[in-house]
Amino acid sequence: MKRSGLVDSLFVTIVASLILIVMGLIYLILTLWIVKFSSAFMGLSPDSNYVIISASIIVSGIMIGSAIKNG
Repeated sequence: MKRSGLVDSLFVTIVASLILIVMGLIYLILTLWIVKFSSAFMGLSPDSNYVIISASIIVSGIMIGSAIKNG
């Protein structure tokens, strides 16, 4: 009976990890679009590397802030 609980816990952990990864990718894609759109709106054309790094920093801040708020 204890082994079943361990398997269930492992399954829940794997599913939760996959959901968090997918949500992180969705947030990153949306943030990339927002950063690209806003820079074009302001008449700027930054290098793709800078757009990706700024979107990554924004998403990291969102996820860490959410974890701290809910923790």
